Amino acid sequence: MGRKSLKLERITEILDAFEYCLASKGLQSTTLEDIAVHAGMARRMVRHYVGNRDDLVAMGIKRIILKFNMTVLAIINKAPTEDRFEQALDYIFSDAFNALPATKLVAALLPVSLYDLSVKNAVKALYDTFHLGLYQEIKMVKQNADEEKCLQTAFSIMCLSFGGGWMQNIGFNAELNKQNKQLALSLVKRL
Repeated sequence: MGRKSLKLERITEILDAFEYCLASKGLQSTTLEDIAVHAGMARRMVRHYVGNRDDLVAMGIKRIILKFNMTVLAIINKAPTEDRFEQALDYIFSDAFNALPATKLVAALLPVSLYDLSVKNAVKALYDTFHLGLYQEIKMVKQNADEEKCLQTAFSIMCLSFGGGWMQNIGFNAELNKQNKQLALSLVKRL
């Protein structure tokens, strides 16, 4: 078996450094120099392997979204079919979900998405995937429910989950988010 590609190894190190800097400093304050220092290489090597800052940000965001989707879907897919939806709600309203590194990285991208169209589009794509996933889970539980109402319910649950998580990040008591899960369940029951 051959050795892993040096290029792939370096790109992974650079993206790891990008995520570290994003989580600790935010996107606006992160420079190529910061990433290079954290990756243990010269700035020119960062540019050599990933290109300019915009290229790095695009590559980093793509990786964060992939990690987020893979992590969340893997956990939800482990649940037995008969109580999958309930367990999915337990998870998306849990401290574990809000503490995921990928969840925190997505949260770090939100302020930038207000004025950077490429970040906005990437974050929107992540939320679109999450929204669609919730919608599909609701349709499995409420097969005869109106499509539009299911989409609206999925959107409301997504807002309750992410909004509650964000409130925890800024210091609100985690217990308050448990009420959001009960609200989500009541929305689904009304379908």
